[in-house]
Amino acid sequence: MTLQRSIPFPRIGVDKLIGYLTYIKDNGPVEVGELKEAGLDFGKGRGDITRFFEKLGLVAVQGNLVSLTGEGEKLVDRVREYGIRVLHEYLFNELPQYRLLVSVLRELGSASENELLSNLNKRLADEFPAAWVNRVALRSMLGILQDLGMVVKVNGAVTYIDGDAADPLECLRRLSIQVSEQYLVSLRELSNCLGRVLNPSALSECGVLITAPNDTMLRFSSFECLVKLLRAY
Repeated sequence: MTLQRSIPFPRIGVDKLIGYLTYIKDNGPVEVGELKEAGLDFGKGRGDITRFFEKLGLVAVQGNLVSLTGEGEKLVDRVREYGIRVLHEYLFNELPQYRLLVSVLRELGSASENELLSNLNKRLADEFPAAWVNRVALRSMLGILQDLGMVVKVNGAVTYIDGDAADPLECLRRLSIQVSEQYLVSLRELSNCLGRVLNPSALSECGVLITAPNDTMLRFSSFECLVKLLRAY
């Protein structure tokens, strides 16, 4: 992939990015003008978000119609089942800029935008000569990471939060609903709380999986069993 100017990063929130994809899945193929009228895209021509997802291989454009590719269909299905962190995993695997930014954030822990931009471009130059990221692209990527709860920005300092640091017991206590002597928890919500995608089948030894519209629920009776399993996950 040629990095320089190859991926336009739209300055928009994760909810809108996912809303764009789910709208096309539920209504597609969709005309470019309809996406703009629905507030799901903006900019000249095809629109910034359409160009972004087209470069990522998630949508295909034929004439004036936008449709999801096979990868786009799978991504929406996984987001609906596991939560929005799936988008982070996809960007991390498909975009070297995004992956290297996460790596820089992990190494520095906390840094100013200037420090992040400098370190990121040094890393990019080492792996991809002549590649670079400008401040607009940096802020767009940081905005995505903020929406995902992976970074916070206070007084100009950007701080990385380890998504795996969430305590499984705390997440379960907050998200579980008691039904008689058992509990129900949404695996999508649990995945978002823990900051990682969960494999439902791996949790079945502690309960019963229940498929629900756009989600999978787990019915369980022992917090101890599930917490132990999640901490070893």
